[in-house]
Amino acid sequence: MGGTADFKTALQSRLDVMNVSKQNIDQFLVQHPHKLTKGIPELVTILKSQGKEVFLVSGGFRQIIHPLAESLNIPITNVFANSILFNPAHISGTQDDGSYAGFDDNEFTSRSGGKPACIRHIKETRGLSPIVMVGDGATDLEARLEGAADIFIGCDEAVSCSGVLNKAQKTNMNVLGRAIAKHHA
Repeated sequence: MGGTADFKTALQSRLDVMNVSKQNIDQFLVQHPHKLTKGIPELVTILKSQGKEVFLVSGGFRQIIHPLAESLNIPITNVFANSILFNPAHISGTQDDGSYAGFDDNEFTSRSGGKPACIRHIKETRGLSPIVMVGDGATDLEARLEGAADIFIGCDEAVSCSGVLNKAQKTNMNVLGRAIAKHHA
């Protein structure tokens, strides 16, 4: 996150400063609906029609990613992300308190090297191989460089990270979607 602290410590510091509540997240989701990269819904549909399992592995938060997974018909059991913890009502005595209580540091993505560890977990527990990782950031590429993902596809549709894209095997979602569709035909 800046190079001076490990990922878990940086995540903890940022969440402590934000002090986000369940109500803040609910409000955020209403005010900022998910915007999907062009071609993603079609790609997920094609992959699922071929019997492939689709996973979301993110350093983001389950509370925000679960609605996205549901909109793409990806089972919640196929989502690996950070979990923000909230205080239940009985802690403060108020109804539906929902104040920030920390985060689940047992999540793969709450620590440095979490995405590669998660991909290895998916391979081991689901018996899936090869694994193709699609992403736009260094932690996505890390999953390939550490040998967990068999192929890394750098997506430059939403964000352009040239250092990541230069190391990717493929770099465009539209090209990927057409290649999968052609192979499936």
